[in-house]
Amino acid sequence: MSKILIIDDYDESIALIKTYFIGTKHTFISSNNGPGGLDLFQKESPDLIILDVIMPGMDGFQVCDTIRENPANKNIPIIMVTGLEDDKSREQCFSRGVEYIFKPFNAYDIRMRVESLLQLKSYKDQLKNAEQLIYKLALIAESKDSYSAGSNKRLATFGAHFAEELKLDKKEIKDICLGSLLHSIGKIEIDEKILSKPGPLTDQEFEQIKTYPEKGEKIVEPIESFKNILPLIRHHKEQFDGSGYPDGLHGDAIPVNAQIVALSDCLNALTTDRPYRKAYKLKDAFMAMDTILNSGKLNPVLYKEFKQVYKNSTLEQISVDLKHYSG
Repeated sequence: MSKILIIDDYDESIALIKTYFIGTKHTFISSNNGPGGLDLFQKESPDLIILDVIMPGMDGFQVCDTIRENPANKNIPIIMVTGLEDDKSREQCFSRGVEYIFKPFNAYDIRMRVESLLQLKSYKDQLKNAEQLIYKLALIAESKDSYSAGSNKRLATFGAHFAEELKLDKKEIKDICLGSLLHSIGKIEIDEKILSKPGPLTDQEFEQIKTYPEKGEKIVEPIESFKNILPLIRHHKEQFDGSGYPDGLHGDAIPVNAQIVALSDCLNALTTDRPYRKAYKLKDAFMAMDTILNSGKLNPVLYKEFKQVYKNSTLEQISVDLKHYSG
C-alpha cells in the first residue's frame, strides 16, 4: 500500500483524482496550497506526489524545486498536472526529471502513470537496501581482520587522492573509492582465525586467503550499480610480474583502477601497526615499496607517479572528502 500526496488549489480536482483510485490499496493525503503540501510532505513521507503546476502564491515548480533541494528526496516520484500544453511546460518538467500530465486527463492514463512510477520506486528502494546490506557486510568483513579494522576509508582516501592527481574523471574516482571500501568484502567468508593469525600462514591457510577476491566479486555481482567495481574487487591482488592472484594477470592486463587500489593498499598496510612491527613512517614505507618494485611486482610507471604524489607529504596531509564521490 502506497501513500500519495495530492497538491492542488482546487478541492474538486483533488476529489476527482481520488475517485480514479477507488478499489486500490493506496491512501491519499492532500493540500490545496504549496506551503501546506510541503508541510505534509515532511510529516507524512509520501511515496508519490501529484502536483498541480498553476497555484497562487507558490506554484508547482517551486514546490518541486524545494522538495528536490534535499538529495534524499531525489527518488520520490512526482507527477506534474498542468493545463498548459506547451513546449516550455514540457521543458520545465523534463529539466526536473518529473512526469507530467496535461488536463483534462483520463482515469486510465493517470492510474498507469502512478502504478509504473510506484513500481520503479519500489525497485530503487530494493536496490538501495541491497547496497546498504553490501556496505554492512564489508564492515563485518573488515572487523574480522584485526589488522585492517577501520582501514578501508583510509585506503579509499589514498586511492582517491592519487586518482585526483592523475586527473581521472569523477566517475573513475568514485569507482576507486567504492572499490576500496568493498575490496576485502570476500573476507567475510574466510575463517577469522586465519585472518587474525599473528604468525606466518601455512600453505593451506594462504590458499584460503587467496580465495577472498573471487568470493568478494560473487557477493557484489548481483548489484547492477556495482558492476564497474567488479574488476577492481577481483584483481586488486594481482601483481605486475604475474605472481598475484586469483588469475595471475600480468602487466597491463591488470585493470588500472585495481593497480591504484593495490598501491594504496600496500601503502596503507605499511603505515599501519602490525603485531610484529610498528607502523612505518611514510619515508620508510616507500623504501619498502621500492624493494617490492625491484622484485617486479609493481607497475614501474604507475608507482613512480604514486611515489611522486606522496613522498613529500605526511599522513596527516593526505585528505579527501569521500562524500564528494558518493551517491
